[in-house]
Amino acid sequence: MQQSSHSHTRKQLLTFATLTVFGVAALLLGLALILVAHYHERAYIFLSLGAGGSIGGIAGIVGAGSKTRTALSYGAIALGMMGIVIGINYLTGRYGTAPNQTHGDIVIALSLVAMLAGFVGALISQPKGGMAALSSVIMLGVIAPLGIVAVTVGTIYLVVLQSQGRAYLLLGVGAVCLIGGIACGTFAQSRARVTSR
Repeated sequence: MQQSSHSHTRKQLLTFATLTVFGVAALLLGLALILVAHYHERAYIFLSLGAGGSIGGIAGIVGAGSKTRTALSYGAIALGMMGIVIGINYLTGRYGTAPNQTHGDIVIALSLVAMLAGFVGALISQPKGGMAALSSVIMLGVIAPLGIVAVTVGTIYLVVLQSQGRAYLLLGVGAVCLIGGIACGTFAQSRARVTSR
């Protein structure tokens, strides 16, 4: 019985590691579409799915409880955060075509729904660990996705818009948020597991 549980855990880890790799690949493909095509709405799809896939995969690896629900919840939060940035770009027209109020409003509304659903799902899927579980949701569900969004936007500022001051700030803050969010979220998950026993 223990061997079956161990192989099941190994399968889950492999699945979530693959999801993380595909998420990073989708992010890179989205950035490549922006850099090569100079604007492409399909790039937004890849950026959103990449953010959701990479954070969802990481959350599935370090999460407790129902790993599939955890991965979907954290992935929805990251997808929503990237969607809000895309919606703001539609509203302002900073990069790409002229501002489009309708597209911006729709994307932001759907992104907020995805984030809200992700937060609720992440809180439900956490073990009863009190503050440790809540801090895990904040670190892995908010800070780490903010890091991915900041690194993505910083890369666009640096390479496409050639605004180095903002780009380096976004890249630095994004890297710190991403690494810190994952590390602190992992620590909080382990504390939540201990507290729930």
